[in-house]
Amino acid sequence: MADAAEPKEEPTTASTLGLSEDWPEQAADAVVNAVDKVRGVTTGPVINVTRLLAYLVFGVFPLVIVLVLGFIAAVRGLEVATGRAWAAQGILGLLFVSLGAYAWSRRPS
Repeated sequence: MADAAEPKEEPTTASTLGLSEDWPEQAADAVVNAVDKVRGVTTGPVINVTRLLAYLVFGVFPLVIVLVLGFIAAVRGLEVATGRAWAAQGILGLLFVSLGAYAWSRRPS
């Protein structure tokens, strides 16, 4: 009979704790949002740097190679055309000095 004197405890439910019925879904959404924010802050810059490096390797590096080989071909072609190495180098030197002087004259003051 001692059992009848003790008050019965009600089972703890979401409604007795002041939570809505969809609290597991809300908790899962909060965890997913937190993980997405952390991932965006940490991996976002890494992805951007990786893309930049890929563009440099596959875009700029071949361009530099083409420019160097083009310069070598121009020197060799002018050597064949003029018959003298100094003339080929002088012509290209004059061309580059002229381009540099033009760029220098167009610079902002």
